[in-house]
Amino acid sequence: MSRREELLSAAMRYVGEHGLATLTLRPLAAALGTSDRMLVYHFGSRERLVVALLDRAFADLAALRQGWQGGKPSDLVRVLWQAFTEPGVRAAHRLYLEAASLAGTDELWREHLMPPTSSYLRAAEQWLVEAGMPPAVAPSAARLASAALDGVLLQLGVDGDQAAATEAVELLARQLDHLTD
Repeated sequence: MSRREELLSAAMRYVGEHGLATLTLRPLAAALGTSDRMLVYHFGSRERLVVALLDRAFADLAALRQGWQGGKPSDLVRVLWQAFTEPGVRAAHRLYLEAASLAGTDELWREHLMPPTSSYLRAAEQWLVEAGMPPAVAPSAARLASAALDGVLLQLGVDGDQAAATEAVELLARQLDHLTD
């Protein structure tokens, strides 16, 4: 693994714990045991580091697609929920959620989030159709499921109530299955 990759992995863990909104190079460098100059050397700027982190986060989230095999629409929601609650994927998803909230007011974030988000939604639509959902309904159902999971994860971050979060996800999963009837 190259030094850049090592720093990127460590930065992903750091952002998973501390968030993106207040990320600055000096505290990050100190936490990683390096200097801000070395981060600039490897990434060019704070913005390019964040782009690299987003690329890594989307690669981690894209790997979830491998778990989408067969079954009912509810299986998609359950596979995603299980993955999103794992520490490594949760850090990637947290980075995505923070960047998504910034995308509402900053074109830079929107530009970086649009292609992978569109790809993610298309993959979810395809899986839902393969699971028996009518093609006319699948795009809206994929968007609804994605937004609902994001919201449940945000609420979980606020109140920490894992049982209530899991119950909400189960309700969503059951409702998606009704769309294939």
